[in-house]
Amino acid sequence: MFWKKKQEQDLKTDEPLMAAEPIEPGSKSTQAELEEAAKKLAASLRTYAEASYAAKKAVPDEELTAAHYKVQIARKIATEGRIAYALGRCLPEHMAHWHAWSQRDDFMDRVGFEATEIKATRTTEEDGVRKVVVNTNDFTFRDRQYRLVFRDSGVSSSPDDHVHIGEVHFYAGESRVAKFDVTKDLMKEYSEWQFADLTGFRVGTWMQEVLDMAAEIEASRAQKMNSFSDDRARQAADEIDLG
Repeated sequence: MFWKKKQEQDLKTDEPLMAAEPIEPGSKSTQAELEEAAKKLAASLRTYAEASYAAKKAVPDEELTAAHYKVQIARKIATEGRIAYALGRCLPEHMAHWHAWSQRDDFMDRVGFEATEIKATRTTEEDGVRKVVVNTNDFTFRDRQYRLVFRDSGVSSSPDDHVHIGEVHFYAGESRVAKFDVTKDLMKEYSEWQFADLTGFRVGTWMQEVLDMAAEIEASRAQKMNSFSDDRARQAADEIDLG
């Protein structure tokens, strides 16, 4: 009996084990269907995103659009017509020291255009933590009263920014006809104020007169430079003997 049981056990042990059936990868047709479905889903989501953005986008404000266009036209007139140069650089640079020079007997020799009845002052204002230096220059040009107010706000508060910022307010009579933002790059060896933008502008006959002021200043500056060069040439010639 024992031998018989042993034999039965041996027979059971010799039976081969059933191997697990391998999982077949999806067919190529199934993969293509998945890729096609993914493309359609992505396209659908993209269409939805664009529609959602369009729905949330603000409706164009005609008044605001007109305002931007108006400012753009004013910038074009000011920059291409050299008003930006005249008021943003030429006159402020020329008048920078009038408040001090006006105390000198030879002050009018330093005025480079036909300005009369000049009154120039400098004051300071507190604007929060910033001190603003205000130069006010009143003068008459061709029987018309003008005022140029220059507000120097100092160096920009932006980190690592070496730009000086200021404002020019120009008045013809009692009306302010121009308000410009100006900047000066302190990193340059020789830097002058430059027009940056305008925040107020009224077209008028004053523009031609401002251009004439700038032209007279430039001509006066050139004449002084030429005179200086001529004087040096004369002095050098007196010390030269060519034999």
